Amino acid sequence: MSLRLPIITRRLQLRDSAMTDGDAVFAYAADPEVARHMFHAPWTRGHAEAYVTGLLASQQAVPRRLWELAIVERAGGALIGSVDLTPEGEDEADLGYVLARQAWGRGVASEAAAALLDAGFARLGLRRISAMCAVENLAARRVLEKIGLRHVDTVQRYRQAKGRDFDVHRFELRRTEWSARAR
Repeated sequence: MSLRLPIITRRLQLRDSAMTDGDAVFAYAADPEVARHMFHAPWTRGHAEAYVTGLLASQQAVPRRLWELAIVERAGGALIGSVDLTPEGEDEADLGYVLARQAWGRGVASEAAAALLDAGFARLGLRRISAMCAVENLAARRVLEKIGLRHVDTVQRYRQAKGRDFDVHRFELRRTEWSARAR
């Protein structure tokens, strides 16, 4: 199974990355506020370029398993983040997203994540989609709950990064739950 791209929502276009995306990726990934709840520090230009190069390579994989898509505003065409489904086994994936600070608080994360969640079940045939967020990232938790994922558990000291332990909330949605909700 595969996704037909781009995925169009009311305000957004979710598309494959292009080599020309490096500057926009760097602009949001270098922001310390954007990286605050991430396991990594703000990115350098080299990190952003390597990331885009890696995405371009992943798009050529057969079969394609990683679906990390650029989030582009339909009005104006600005690249404002990314949303992804990363495989975790044969029919499961992890949902993640990152947004430029100027896109926060406008429902963009929910719109992009919900569109990819639906595509993961409807087009990719996934059985389960999970997601994690840092315990202190209340906005991310609200997004995951808003799009229908349910809290499964909290993992203490999930990962050590940036000189501290990260505690995370784990969420999931199963295909059967998604199907029942979609009726």
